[in-house]
Amino acid sequence: MLTHMSSCTCTGKTALRLLLGGGILLGMLFGCSSGPTRILDSDVPQMPEMEQRLGYDIKRRGGDLVGGVFIFIGPLKDMAQSMSILASRFRDQGWTLEGESTSFPRSSMLFAQEDRRVQVIIDADQLEPAMSRAQFQVSLDSTEDSESGDTKSPGTASSSSTGSSG
Repeated sequence: MLTHMSSCTCTGKTALRLLLGGGILLGMLFGCSSGPTRILDSDVPQMPEMEQRLGYDIKRRGGDLVGGVFIFIGPLKDMAQSMSILASRFRDQGWTLEGESTSFPRSSMLFAQEDRRVQVIIDADQLEPAMSRAQFQVSLDSTEDSESGDTKSPGTASSSSTGSSG
């Protein structure tokens, strides 16, 4: 009986070692990562130091992200520095900065690449800085849509079926 118990104890220790070793390995592989740097493996960078909490109205064209709203939550220690880091990340992905409004507690930036736009709005939470927010709105350039006659907004009628008779 004692031999059997020592055998179980040894097996239990071995299993515990494997479990702990596997947990440490998984922690090293997944837990130590700073997270993704781009939204949905696209060329749109994530907000530095923030975690994506929500994404909706997502649209793709081929491999490109052409629509969607993405909400990030996290600490915002320095608005100007975060904006500079974000602008650098967009430039590294081939985007150009078309406009910028820097103020506190809200700042915004507009990035463009071909017929796509990303409007970034950053809101610093003054009472709880760790809960600051950023919103990225990815869209197709509205001038491109109107020139081609393509209406992509859901719930809107095409121009041929609207209008008054008279």
